[in-house]
Amino acid sequence: MKKLIALVAALLLGLSTSALAYTDKNLEAPRAKDVVIDGDLSEWDTSKSLKIDSLNQIIDQIEHWDGEADCSMEAYVMWDEENLYIAMKILDDTPLVYREGFPLDELDAVIFFLSTDPDADPARTEYTATDWRIVQSAYGYKGEYEFFNYIDRDMIADTQGWDTQGEYGDEVVFDDYEAAIVSIDGGIVWESKIPLHNLSNKNIPQLVPAAGMTIGFDFSILDVDLPCPGIHSLRMQYSSELDGRDRKPEMHAVDTNPSLWATLTFVD
Repeated sequence: MKKLIALVAALLLGLSTSALAYTDKNLEAPRAKDVVIDGDLSEWDTSKSLKIDSLNQIIDQIEHWDGEADCSMEAYVMWDEENLYIAMKILDDTPLVYREGFPLDELDAVIFFLSTDPDADPARTEYTATDWRIVQSAYGYKGEYEFFNYIDRDMIADTQGWDTQGEYGDEVVFDDYEAAIVSIDGGIVWESKIPLHNLSNKNIPQLVPAAGMTIGFDFSILDVDLPCPGIHSLRMQYSSELDGRDRKPEMHAVDTNPSLWATLTFVD
């Protein structure tokens, strides 16, 4: 009887753990066909998208949000066997606030999170070497744009040789990276291509997407109206479901806990 009780308890614990694994938010990513990185999304399948546009998605600086026109986004992901393609329609009344020497995640930027291991434990509460936190920022002047990447690996106990890069800003850390931004009414369209070989090395296998595969994935948008010292960005997170006015990033700790992420499913 004791063994039976112990078995039932273990099963219940396992179910409880699984219930905490990733959120139920999922973005479907169609296969890419003839994508050109130019800020024009006419060749994109935009029928699948994630949206960040609600009060409960704010995880920092809730007092600085003045509604969707102040900061919101709709994002799309596509794929082929070698690349991820990410496009965003961002509404922001002061887009692309940037200042040299500031951390990218204290300025206007986007952060996306993904696992390059489709077999990773969705209930893991610590990052592994195949988990990635990628910050992208840009500076624009008269229609010309510079792009910057920051790959944060500081929360990973064993990085397997792929360490933090771009933490000081003003750097593109991806080989063969492409990006483009165009202005739209009330904001921008931001399109990029990330070759997946960048998220691998001799110890970390390259992700090869295939239809039907699901991986851990999530998205943040950061918004600041003035690049002043000590002023951190309003931050909104796709997977967040927070209530109340007291918001801090550790309340939805996607920067340290992958089990809080959403998911991405590759489809034809």
